[in-house]
Amino acid sequence: MNIQTEIDSLSEKPSGNAKPFAEVVFNLPLREPFTYKIPPQLLGKVRVGMRVLVPFGRRRITGYVVNLTDKWDKPIRLKAIVELPDTEPIVSAELLSLTRWLGEYYQSSWGEAISAALPAGLDKAGYQLVKSVRLASSLPDEKEIERLLKRSPKQKSVFDLIRQKEINLPELQTRIPKSQAALRSLKEKQLVEVYTEKKVREAFVPENAMTQPFGASLTFTPEQQAIFKKLSLAIETEKFESFLLHGVTGSGKTEIYIRCIQRVLEKGKTAIMMVPEISLTPQTVERFRQRFGDRVAILHSGLSQTERYLEWKKIRDEKVSIAVGARSAVFAPFKNLGIVVIDEEHDSSYKQDSNPRYHARDTAVMRAQSLNAVVLMGSATPSLESAQNTRRGKYQYLSLENRIGERMLPIVSMVDMRRERKEFKNFAMLSGILRSAIRDRLSRKEQVFLFLNRRGTARFVFCTDCGYVLECAHCSVTLTFHGKEDRLLCHYCNFRARMPGRCVECHGEVIRFSGFGTQKLEEEVKKNFPDARITRLDRDTTRGRDSFAAMHRNMIAGKIDILIGTQMITKGHDFPNVTLVGVVHADLSLNIPDFRSCERAFQLLTQVAGRAGRGEVPGKVIIQTNNPDHYMFEFVREHDVN
Repeated sequence: MNIQTEIDSLSEKPSGNAKPFAEVVFNLPLREPFTYKIPPQLLGKVRVGMRVLVPFGRRRITGYVVNLTDKWDKPIRLKAIVELPDTEPIVSAELLSLTRWLGEYYQSSWGEAISAALPAGLDKAGYQLVKSVRLASSLPDEKEIERLLKRSPKQKSVFDLIRQKEINLPELQTRIPKSQAALRSLKEKQLVEVYTEKKVREAFVPENAMTQPFGASLTFTPEQQAIFKKLSLAIETEKFESFLLHGVTGSGKTEIYIRCIQRVLEKGKTAIMMVPEISLTPQTVERFRQRFGDRVAILHSGLSQTERYLEWKKIRDEKVSIAVGARSAVFAPFKNLGIVVIDEEHDSSYKQDSNPRYHARDTAVMRAQSLNAVVLMGSATPSLESAQNTRRGKYQYLSLENRIGERMLPIVSMVDMRRERKEFKNFAMLSGILRSAIRDRLSRKEQVFLFLNRRGTARFVFCTDCGYVLECAHCSVTLTFHGKEDRLLCHYCNFRARMPGRCVECHGEVIRFSGFGTQKLEEEVKKNFPDARITRLDRDTTRGRDSFAAMHRNMIAGKIDILIGTQMITKGHDFPNVTLVGVVHADLSLNIPDFRSCERAFQLLTQVAGRAGRGEVPGKVIIQTNNPDHYMFEFVREHDVN
């Protein structure tokens, strides 16, 4: 059964003859759904896509109804559904079908896939507990009420207000300030009662959100215009097509995304814009807000559970028409999806590391295919899978070869850190060449990025003389040193080896290398440039909600001279005054124990290099490495993706 046929079968409306059994799946690693009896009071109310509270072993848990049936012929006594948390299905037939495919394809359960498609903390975030006050269930006669309230005008005012309507306590305090004592007295006289109720949270959306005019568009280059014309034709046909847009950094891919989304909205459809988590900068969000106003919902992990739920609810209630978000945005509950855009489609953060281990890019392609929507994937460094799919004809290939304004790509140069140590006796993190370049940029009031991929701190072993890195004899993956066992270990095939005393290539001294963090780099930079205004950007320094936005404002205002960071500085930023990018210990990216390490190192270095020279001044990139002869660096130097 294909996905569209399955959607049709799951979309069956409830009939007059309510089916008495429900098949339920859970956020547990269980392959088959469990069948439950629908009690008489819930007959006709239970629908496919709803959450249900059911007994499971000795506890009660929440499950998802995936089918209703009138057949049960097994000699097993069925347990009954206890409660319905919602009055309407929270998962559409289309998303049920997508999650079923996802569970089967990625070898997880259907329930785990459904849970991944819903906002975290749906139970807690969807409702708020509100204390309200109402008249007591058994009131005395009017004369007795009058007698009880005769000596207290404040109590009478509160009672008269409650008599008009039930009211929550915050509203009561607003209407009649300092009414707590009067309310306590009314409770003691048994004239009113206070109760707690669950209220559905609602997000504020302006009434004219969907009719606001679009913001002004930027002028296209002829290259952009030709690509947009092809994409517009695909949008007009309303048939599934997938495109890979390969554009160098600074070539104007984002403006093409925005124009395509605008075209889809003009046709009365909706759009999903996916970006890697680290690209969800204030700059990215602000650009969409400026163009589309309040039509945009934002979905990412920086929001609280309640905020994520409210953004998700705005989408489900059709109060917005665009979802901008990270991996989970692929499940945005739009009913009339026209396009899915995946920026930086190569980024590894689109792959979830826990069950269900889905890839958001591939899931987006499947979803668009079932809905006859367009998929547009963009990157300056496309993944090998996507490149292969274009060769096979699965994706149409589009190319932006030039930067906006005919700006040149930055000049990339390598620094051999072995030579720094041998000839110049420089054992610091910064080479003499990089220090000199930083000093030059600071004297010209230009800004500098220093990049250190702290993710690559797996303890690999290399030779200080020749730069050789010890690899697995079977997998060609970097071996990781484990101190407790005093062994080198391959994390793929479990190959083990003793720590050698000398290099197997040149017989030079071998050292264990556990990487240097951004904090140590910051200390060294401050020591070398005491007058520079230096900011470090990593997970430790961006825990505050506004810290990322504050950095962005300070960079634009020219209040930062040197920005030091990890992958967080590689994407989603466009700072015209950054003219120098320095990559410290580029080998960290190259020697992660991962068979994709070379591909990902190339992508990462090309992306971070693309931060330089986006303004009028040409950019320069200096990459420090212990292995400058590695073939990957040659491709980075030439900006050669193909």
